[in-house]
Amino acid sequence: MKYISVGLAVVFLGLQYQIWFHNKGLRSQYSEMRQKAQSTEEQNRRLAQRNQELKAEVDDLKNGYEAVTEIARSQLHYIQSGETFYKIQ
Repeated sequence: MKYISVGLAVVFLGLQYQIWFHNKGLRSQYSEMRQKAQSTEEQNRRLAQRNQELKAEVDDLKNGYEAVTEIARSQLHYIQSGETFYKIQ
């Protein structure tokens, strides 16, 4: 009976070692998941910042004439009446 108990304890400790300290053990899985969570949080922060910038741009476009004319000038080459366009090459 004593040898069976010792044998079972050794088997138990061996299994515990594999669970906690082996290559794909709980420790390595935990560190991998923590790294993924940190990268996801960083990505969420960047996207939240981008969303704030886009929201500010949308608000500016809804409320301001200057933003609309700036975009029209830069992207559509808009020229107001009374202005002269000079193309320099």
